[in-house]
Amino acid sequence: MKEHVIEFKPSGRRATCVAGTTILDCCRENQIQISSTCGGQGKCRSCKVRIKKGIVSDPTENETKRLLSIELERGWRLACQARPAGDLVVYLPADSSLISTPAFKPELLGKIVADSKGRRLRNAHGVAIDLGTTKIAGYLLNLCDGSILSSCAAANPQAVYGDDVISRITFAMGSKANGQKLKNTATRAIDGLILELAGMAGCKPATITGAAVCGNTAMHHLLMGLPVGQLARAPYLPWSKDSINIDANRLGFKSIPGASVYSLPIIGGYVGGDHVAVLVAVGALDIVETTLIVDIGTNTEISLAAGGNITSVSCASGPAFEGGHIKFGMKASAGAIDKITIKDGRVKYRTIAGGRPVGICGSGMLDAVAQMVAEGIVDPSGRLDRGHPLIRARGGKAEILIAGGDKSVGGEDIVITQGDIRELQLAKAAIRTGINVLLKSAGIVTTDVRRIIIAGTFGNYIDIKSAVRVGMMPDLPLRRFSQVGNAAGAGTCMTLVSAAAREKAETIARRVHYLELADRPDFMELFVKALNIGR
Repeated sequence: MKEHVIEFKPSGRRATCVAGTTILDCCRENQIQISSTCGGQGKCRSCKVRIKKGIVSDPTENETKRLLSIELERGWRLACQARPAGDLVVYLPADSSLISTPAFKPELLGKIVADSKGRRLRNAHGVAIDLGTTKIAGYLLNLCDGSILSSCAAANPQAVYGDDVISRITFAMGSKANGQKLKNTATRAIDGLILELAGMAGCKPATITGAAVCGNTAMHHLLMGLPVGQLARAPYLPWSKDSINIDANRLGFKSIPGASVYSLPIIGGYVGGDHVAVLVAVGALDIVETTLIVDIGTNTEISLAAGGNITSVSCASGPAFEGGHIKFGMKASAGAIDKITIKDGRVKYRTIAGGRPVGICGSGMLDAVAQMVAEGIVDPSGRLDRGHPLIRARGGKAEILIAGGDKSVGGEDIVITQGDIRELQLAKAAIRTGINVLLKSAGIVTTDVRRIIIAGTFGNYIDIKSAVRVGMMPDLPLRRFSQVGNAAGAGTCMTLVSAAAREKAETIARRVHYLELADRPDFMELFVKALNIGR
């Protein structure tokens, strides 16, 4: 049977596929990470790739419905629909590889988790799930040695009931049926992710005997069917902080009914098992020097760790860093402007995948505001200088042009408005307030901080210099910062395979001192101060 060779950029990996199969099938067979939210049915855009060289089959009806004509002209195709007609060079954009593979050494973690009868696991698989508010990330592991066989991510479909945890809690409080809807929505999404992971690794779901799940407190409670009403009112206490061991069929997982599920313990009402997983992954219990651990998301959790002591807070940073509430905001996917520079009166930008711009993602917004600070276009209060030549007025509102309509995919000017800057101010101020509260409570100054670990998908891609310039991060030498990607996923993988990691998770959850920002009499004063843009 005839075969074709596909070279995937930018990794340079090569794979061989049988003629007539799709590019997605080729990726699955060769364990090349690519997103496929709809499972390869051509019903979404998540597996979009760009054909750089070679010939593929003609666009299908699904592709003409879901891709713009200009995208098709530029070589963009859906991997689940396009079939090679010869050797290819294919570009996988950033959004097709949604999560980084966690880096850890399972052989150093101690005793591998055994089954319910204490037997050593053989030829068995397990899944680690990071259930986020906006995204669900999943990893399939070999339970015998802890190696990661496949990983993928998908949007959390609970978003149809609200973008943030408060709106979902409010919906769940409406009726018992509403809470069940949110639970079922999550379990169906996780089931789909598990089947995708198994397909990518070429294993049967029946071989998956264990699972570990982390999530913020609200996501955890909704998945486990626990009451959430108390999370919406002071003192914001979780129904339960304990870890949970439960059969998968009792949770409603149809893909792995015979598996056992371990859910990580919780620290507080708004610091959940996902942050426990982060603290496990970075070895927080063993940190000696004063270290800040910042897990950036719609809700940002921050911990101050030193000498085995850990104090944590949660900040409602909002969706701005993921493109939410920004006029031309979007997630970090193909066509998103992710890098902006302003120099000599000119605005320059870079897009993910290098094509025409569609909008601006969080890292692009952060860069833009940092550049505007440097160029004197925006003052410390966040107000745009209407007298600056790069600022124009539209409908009486100030804005700066980033990309003209003649260059954008939608044919519309892509701009950053005064309102967009206000949204970024709120997000960065929430994070900086959390940091300042932790430092003040510990009686230490910024220069005492020896290291800042930044976790989370967004945190992995931000320019640290921009984060410092706008005042989101403390003004410290860049060598003190490190970006570790999805540490929550890594920590969950560790608790899936390692009994020692589970013990650490339990210890962390018990030992962490949780500060509730809303209880601080100086919170508003610190927050207003943190709204200022600049170091």
